[in-house]
Amino acid sequence: TLFPYTTLFRSIDITFEQAKQQIEDMPGLTDADTEKIKSQIDELENIAKEQTPKKKKWEKVKPILKFALDKGADVAITIMGLVMQMKLGA
Repeated sequence: TLFPYTTLFRSIDITFEQAKQQIEDMPGLTDADTEKIKSQIDELENIAKEQTPKKKKWEKVKPILKFALDKGADVAITIMGLVMQMKLGA
């Protein structure tokens, strides 16, 4: 049995570029927040490409995730979708 959040994250399959476009399209964000979040998405993309252990990647991802959670559900879901695709878990 899948938990509802597992189903949600499995249905979120977006590229880093698509995530940036989603952020651009969110009306509730200031221009400064939009640019900051897009730079964080770029940072996530760089982390995903690194040839480092998952544990080190996770340490770099955590502050980005915390920032996204502070910006609201829409931002958090977009960022969490990218993080889930990075497969940093076990």
